[in-house]
Amino acid sequence: MSQTSEKQAYRWLMGQTAPARKWLIAAVALGFATGLLFIAQAAVLASIIQKLVMTKVPISELVFSFAAAGFLIAARALCQWGREQVACKAGIEVRKIIRTAILTRLQQMGPVTIASRPVGSWSTMLVEQVDELHDFVARYLPQMALAVVIPFAILLVALPLNWAAAVIFLVTAPLVPMFMAFVGLRAASANRKNFQALERLGGFFLDRLKGMETLRLFQRGQYEHESLKYASEDFRIKTMQVLKLAFLSSTILEFFASVSIAVLAVYLGMSFLGYLEFGSYGDGVTLFTGLFLLLLAPEFYQPLRDLGTHYHAKAKAVGASELILDFLESTEQAVSDSSSSNDFNLLNSDSIDIIADNLCVETVFNKKRLLSDISFVIRPGQKVAIIGPSGAGKTTLLNTLLGFQTYHGQLEVGGQALNTVRPSHWRKKMAWLGQQPLIIHGSLFENVAFGRELSEQQVMGALAKAEALDIVGGLPDGLNSMLQEQGGNLSVGQAQRVVLARAIAEPVAFLMLDEPTASLDRESERNVLSTLESVSKSCTMITVTHRLHQISEMDQILMLDQGRLVAAGRPDELAQTSLVYQSFVRELEGSFDNA
Repeated sequence: MSQTSEKQAYRWLMGQTAPARKWLIAAVALGFATGLLFIAQAAVLASIIQKLVMTKVPISELVFSFAAAGFLIAARALCQWGREQVACKAGIEVRKIIRTAILTRLQQMGPVTIASRPVGSWSTMLVEQVDELHDFVARYLPQMALAVVIPFAILLVALPLNWAAAVIFLVTAPLVPMFMAFVGLRAASANRKNFQALERLGGFFLDRLKGMETLRLFQRGQYEHESLKYASEDFRIKTMQVLKLAFLSSTILEFFASVSIAVLAVYLGMSFLGYLEFGSYGDGVTLFTGLFLLLLAPEFYQPLRDLGTHYHAKAKAVGASELILDFLESTEQAVSDSSSSNDFNLLNSDSIDIIADNLCVETVFNKKRLLSDISFVIRPGQKVAIIGPSGAGKTTLLNTLLGFQTYHGQLEVGGQALNTVRPSHWRKKMAWLGQQPLIIHGSLFENVAFGRELSEQQVMGALAKAEALDIVGGLPDGLNSMLQEQGGNLSVGQAQRVVLARAIAEPVAFLMLDEPTASLDRESERNVLSTLESVSKSCTMITVTHRLHQISEMDQILMLDQGRLVAAGRPDELAQTSLVYQSFVRELEGSFDNA
């Protein structure tokens, strides 16, 4: 990780802590109160020992002093508990903000961005990487302030008692942060590599777990076992490198603190015995002074030692933040969600045309060209088929129209550039139906409503349009019947009709269909197509399909090949004038005959 990127990640992370500032201030205040209470506690204990040893005061006369010491100990414990509580709230607040930012960006980018990485890498980012920010916020940031204010307060208390002890404190204190800075140069880089290895391992493991049956079928289990072993070993090595730095720095920090306390102890002991006569302003070192300063010495260095311990929390957080920031910045240009208060009239219209002129689409991360110089016009109410061989760019074009892909060139909806329209408003005007029906674990009603506030009458009406009332009748509890994840208790055709009911439950201006009948038998396909025919004539239907009988019934054909538009027009026109279309149809007829 370069120093520049480290600083950028650190500045970004500090900016995310602003909403939790009140909790951080409270944590510092309670930590400072704990330090002041310890100073008072040390004074009381030193006074008790002074009176018992030097002046032979009876214990019965020190009841108030013992009670004061007990009260101070209890008050310190209470302040420490309060500090942990408010610091934890600060960490939770920041993690919630960052997770919301990641999920919001993923929602804005849509399934295209999600599919660009393994599922495990997203879960690693949302869980492990974000969780690594907690200790930075809850522990390191408050400790940064406490590492200054508590030693300074102890220094102010020690200076009037013995200037030599104050000088020892002042000279030895910088050794701890100096070594922390030295170790930190490598710690952030090591943690970043560790997170990258964890992200690869998480994505690798989850993907192989999902494809376990396929791996067994093709006898690839042993190969993937070795690959997983290699990824695990890489993660182990990088984790041990991080731990090595952590243990090394902790050892050195403890060494410096112990040596500093030992130097102070030697000075106070020699002064008390009369061998050293400087530092005490001519009054000599009393037992009270010596004990008081010795009790304060560990507390003087403790905030610095704690800061050194939590410094690795900063290194982890910076390493995690850079990866999160890379994702947020790499997709920033890809997200077009206007923050202006303009109300686009096109979104309130049921008649919206789509115009593309020299439309180009590239991948977000590696800038690979997916669509090149595509131009077309789709009028309201038209039925349009997007066809072409596999990999031609059909789904990419559909995702672009849905607002999930960034683009260059011109793409207008209702006279407005698509990237100036709020995606949430645009997507409310459309419904999408894909090849694999998404069924969640919930009731039939919940699967059709899908988070919207629909009445039972609306849901039943949508199921009726989708010719799915037989599904309601066949389930034990009707609309309240629970459906299994991915439609385990439904056939593929039934699941597709439930999803179709979800799509048409509310009026929409566009229906985007990505081969909705590809995995259906003829009977189920007829049911779905019959439902689509009943959709309002004012609804524009854009379908990616390979079915000849669907293509022939379209108003317009857009044929793609290698990301370019090679044919456009009515089916009957293209059948007469376009050689590429004729060739494509013959291939479909041949594959149908062979099937």
